[in-house]
Amino acid sequence: MNTNLRTTLLLPLVLLAACHTTPTLPNGTAIGNEMKAQESYRFAVVDATPAKFFNKTVLVEATVKAVCQTKGCWMQVEDQGRSAMVRWETGCGGKFAFPKDAAGKRILIQGSFYPKTISEKDAKHLEEEAGGKLEIKREGYEFNASAVLVVDEQP
Repeated sequence: MNTNLRTTLLLPLVLLAACHTTPTLPNGTAIGNEMKAQESYRFAVVDATPAKFFNKTVLVEATVKAVCQTKGCWMQVEDQGRSAMVRWETGCGGKFAFPKDAAGKRILIQGSFYPKTISEKDAKHLEEEAGGKLEIKREGYEFNASAVLVVDEQP
């Protein structure tokens, strides 16, 4: 095969490989299982079309609004006025805890996303654990987190 033909055939492959980028994770404090670098979504995007994300492992970016001050077993996140609860897939008092000082910080959540109804009793309990500074929506969505990354660089 002559050199010009080989170059003509290989050049598009080399350019395609050079243009393809693998997602990387930002610097931060990792909690939970290993987080896999993948395309991430802002929570407002997920909340706009939630059924599209059900029954999938997703990587979602949001800001922490509140954290359980008792055991760090849940947190509420928000993005552009939309909010959801996040709990560890291992449950309250399990292997991992959310940082109690994470309110206001940007995070990545790896986990599954599903609709959730919270009873009035559970909502009051969560509000108490947040120090009374939070109103829990009874109808909404919840993340079942396997990993969380508290991002170093804040917006």
